[in-house]
Amino acid sequence: ITQLTAPKALTNFKRYSSDGVQTEGIQLRDDDNLIIKGNNLLALYSLRERYRGRIKLIYIDPPYNTGNDSFGYNDSFNHSTWLTFMKNRLTVARDLLAPDGVIFVSLDDNEAHYCKVLMDEIFREENFLNDVIWNSTKSVTNTALISVSHTHNLVYFKNKEYFIKNRTEFRLAENGEGFSNPDNDPRGVWKADPFQVGGWRPNQQYEIVNPKTGKSYFPNEGCSWKNDYKKFQELLADNRIVFGTTGDAGPQRKRFKFEAEERGRVAKTIWKDVGTTTNGTQHLKKMFGSMVFSNPKPESLIQRVIELSTEEGDIVLDYHLGSGTTAAVAHKMGRQYIGVEQMDYIEDIAVERLRKVIAGEQGGISKSVDWQGGGDFVYCELA
Repeated sequence: ITQLTAPKALTNFKRYSSDGVQTEGIQLRDDDNLIIKGNNLLALYSLRERYRGRIKLIYIDPPYNTGNDSFGYNDSFNHSTWLTFMKNRLTVARDLLAPDGVIFVSLDDNEAHYCKVLMDEIFREENFLNDVIWNSTKSVTNTALISVSHTHNLVYFKNKEYFIKNRTEFRLAENGEGFSNPDNDPRGVWKADPFQVGGWRPNQQYEIVNPKTGKSYFPNEGCSWKNDYKKFQELLADNRIVFGTTGDAGPQRKRFKFEAEERGRVAKTIWKDVGTTTNGTQHLKKMFGSMVFSNPKPESLIQRVIELSTEEGDIVLDYHLGSGTTAAVAHKMGRQYIGVEQMDYIEDIAVERLRKVIAGEQGGISKSVDWQGGGDFVYCELA
């Protein structure tokens, strides 16, 4: 085991850029994007010393252990063997995460709940954030009582307490949905947010009277108004309190679009507003002219993950690289990345995909991030 996990050499370097392919005299830079062909367990141990504590985000889409997946590698483990396979890799992956690092693991119902218990052991229960449910398919099948339409994403911090104390507040860009201006407010379009919050606070318990109907409102049992009475009066005088679209409902607070754009929006645990595996498949089919990979993740899903957990220049690691979606999105979003894949298709799919990205490929998230091409990456093999 010690010999197996000893760091291995990286060989056969190629640097890909808009100038072509460089094969001679390549010196690996600290900020290089890396694509590595080789066993991911050996690769993780080989990367550990150089990148220990530096990876801001790990996203992986490992084998789902379904027994009938069309992945090109062995996906037919029993639970115990699969968990051992995952544990060996997650343990060293944790060493690579930065103190405020985050890991997302994408799985289906076959292993997600087993993996949750395993990750509680490796990352500790208190560092679990959420199980994000991604609406991964819109199609409906009649093969069983209920048609499966979701995929799990288990999210853990390296150290949740450290993250909370030192974090940058990551939010999603406001998409502008749901805003209107029915009362022609000169401040522009707005949407009505609830004025009631959970939890009982004594200074936020008071009567609100609808000035149009005279109807009185109090917070529900165990709840409070969002602000104290003095602040409420200020908001009411500033035309920021509305009583429904018809003026005869309970109180709500205006949130203007310009305010929402400044702060962004908070992500929720159910993601129905990103692409599906069908979108990912169509993207690759358009890029390569045929279906070269089964069930690839859409770029918009990985964009959401990266947007929530990193800033430009941070390092993103995917050691189950597959078709290269994580690397492609990280490249377009200005993040440094490391991708590991042992299958031979890495050169025909992931490397070729990144070459197209450098050339300015316009599929996936390209238009949303105004991608124009450029940059480089280094491809190498594990000796």
